[in-house]
Amino acid sequence: MTKDILVSVSGIQFEIEPNEPVELITTGAYYNKNGKHYILYEEADMEDGLTKNRIKIAPNKIELVKSGATNAQMIFEEGKTNMTYYDTVMGSLLLGVTADSIHIREEERRIRAIVRYSLEINYNHISDCEITIDVKAN
Repeated sequence: MTKDILVSVSGIQFEIEPNEPVELITTGAYYNKNGKHYILYEEADMEDGLTKNRIKIAPNKIELVKSGATNAQMIFEEGKTNMTYYDTVMGSLLLGVTADSIHIREEERRIRAIVRYSLEINYNHISDCEITIDVKAN
């Protein structure tokens, strides 16, 4: 995989908008360290500003760290519930994510990860969700 990449992150909340995934497509940077894949990219929101993102993909674990206009550290591990504060300009939410399944496919010029998880806010179940991370060499 090359350092310069094209990143696509799309998500679906099945109980809320099952037919309307939210998708971000942008450029980013990739590197591999100690057998783990790191994907770095930025997302801009006209109202809130810039958020830097780092995704770390390891066998059976994916970590998404957001910093800037939005701050969070979401960890997806099969069968585990991980709690984090999701800080926005509007305030903080206590998020819980429980990954039901993590599928990672690695190719020479592409990495694709799909995570099915349940999302809770302040200990209340909100939705079953799916996030797809697709990284391609530029």
